[in-house]
Amino acid sequence: MLWEEGLGMGSWLAGRDCGWRNGLARALRNAVLIWVVCGVCLAWGQAGILNTIARPNDSTGAGGGFQARLAEYRVRVVEKSALGAVPVMEIYRNEQLMFRLPLVSGLSSASAEEHLSGITYAVHTAGASAAGSTAPFEIEATAKSSIWKRREFHWRLFPDRIEFEQMAWGEGKVGKCYVFSQGRPGRWDKGLSDGGAWNATVMADRYWSPAPNHSNQWEFSIAEPQVVGFSSGGRSGSEEDFRPAQMNDLFSPPPLMMAFHRGGEWASVGVGAEPGKYVFPALEYSGSRYAGAAWWVDYLGYRELRDGQEFRSPVAAIHFGSSALDTLDSYTKWLRRSGFATEASYPDVRWHHLPVFCGWAEQTTKAVPFGKAPNAESTQKNYEEWAQELERRRLPVGTIVIDDKWQKGYGSFDIDREKWPDLKGFVAAQHAKGRHVLLWVPVAHADGLPDALCLHVEGKCVGADVGNPAYETFLRGQIRYLVETVGVDGFKEDWVGAPTVAGLKLASEVAGIEFVRRFQQILYSETHRWKPDAMVETQTTNAAFRDSTDVLRLNDIWYATRDVVGVMRERARIAHISGWEVVDTDNASSTTLATWWEYMEAQPSIGVPALYFLHRTESTLEEPAEWQWDALGGIWREYIAQLPWAPSLR
Repeated sequence: MLWEEGLGMGSWLAGRDCGWRNGLARALRNAVLIWVVCGVCLAWGQAGILNTIARPNDSTGAGGGFQARLAEYRVRVVEKSALGAVPVMEIYRNEQLMFRLPLVSGLSSASAEEHLSGITYAVHTAGASAAGSTAPFEIEATAKSSIWKRREFHWRLFPDRIEFEQMAWGEGKVGKCYVFSQGRPGRWDKGLSDGGAWNATVMADRYWSPAPNHSNQWEFSIAEPQVVGFSSGGRSGSEEDFRPAQMNDLFSPPPLMMAFHRGGEWASVGVGAEPGKYVFPALEYSGSRYAGAAWWVDYLGYRELRDGQEFRSPVAAIHFGSSALDTLDSYTKWLRRSGFATEASYPDVRWHHLPVFCGWAEQTTKAVPFGKAPNAESTQKNYEEWAQELERRRLPVGTIVIDDKWQKGYGSFDIDREKWPDLKGFVAAQHAKGRHVLLWVPVAHADGLPDALCLHVEGKCVGADVGNPAYETFLRGQIRYLVETVGVDGFKEDWVGAPTVAGLKLASEVAGIEFVRRFQQILYSETHRWKPDAMVETQTTNAAFRDSTDVLRLNDIWYATRDVVGVMRERARIAHISGWEVVDTDNASSTTLATWWEYMEAQPSIGVPALYFLHRTESTLEEPAEWQWDALGGIWREYIAQLPWAPSLR
């Protein structure tokens, strides 16, 4: 397919030289070409959008095609590559080839992989495509499908990014929606794809993921698979084959992107959708294999097409930068401009910035060395003693978090009266001392739920049916009682997960990431209904969750971590770029005393200071010296004194 056809000038540029007629034709052709180029320059050149106009590639013979150089990158489309007769787009950043991507991508059903054939494509300038895109160039491709009645693929080339979207029409349940590939390549062969020509070629030497893990590893070989979002945990390894780098649920979900590096340049691959349409659990990456690489999102059959209905994929975007965080920043701004993110629902609040005490590490040090369960130590008696210890040590705590397990059932939100005979009294006592109280809660847990409100697998309740109106009514009632009657000031969310298996009796609109969004929106809106200045603290570092989170926690540190400060600064950078100004620094209670203290000194420069124990570290059982407790009180008082108590802070 010739680039000239996309400019609407095919008849002018396709003639042969045969005498004076062709001389006139050449003159007319050049006049039209000059007019088009000048028009493009007037429209785009003044804004620095294009460095050069698209032109045919005269040096590639039969493989030549459309080329364009834009502000941040250049592309070349060729009819086929050495791998096979599939049209591909080569993407360059500062003359370094980053990716070679097929123009079409696969969309499997719940039961079969798709095979594509008969590919055609055309290149259009701004506003000339049927979709009316404002991108300087759009490539529209079609193909015949082995599953769906009709298929379209749209590439939009903007000055700062490339967007890709695909559509399908037909009937059936949707499975994997591939990005830049026709199927998942195998380890040694083509796997579920039709071969290397149909998959992405990754020319980078490594990639970066915004999903923290327990190995504190940010960069990976391009051969390493990655799940950015929720997964079944199948690759976390066994006790004998421990893989902490794959335990990446600390931001749940993180931004749905990853950035690839080559020669000092970075290019990211990410996806976005309108809130409400994140009905897949993750963006997944196969790793670069013998037959190439693939990205995909898996609808697991929860999205179904009927009567020729249209399917429209999430929009994939490639951004460019001089660092991985540069590309994350560009990706996040794109999400917000495109309507793929949400914004904060309530203004910032003064008390959200005050130091936090969470009792979890005190619970573990009272229990684990003696073979007991830490959640048994979440009692009113213990927390009253710890509150008194905070006062004795003169630690100016503004928030106390009552951790796992104050409730009878994890999912029922009902108070365990044996452990907490007077939770309301405890909360009132803390309020009298200027403190606030949060309750720790897991997401949509099955424990203690009435059976009618459950999702079931083989007759067993495996989680809350968050799409069931009866569950929402139940949960809102429990939250209202805890906030309005008991007086708690909010919740700290944990154990965040979404269904990653097919076949649940789950409403399609709450599948995947939307499962967590629905739960969190109920928790957030009902809490704030009764206390507008409440705090809901989460670990959902994805811009689609900004409307249901007040404070973002940086989450746990693994026992073997030694550079806690560096790790947490990186997590905080990701959180800030993704839209959260206020972050809870969590704690390093599970590491060594020296590492813990280094982090306590650094916390005020990272976010809201937090403390998890008052006597001993969790794993090494070391006790801080009295001078350290005295110094910590001083560090916190200095932090509080320097807080910007601006009028915007209520």
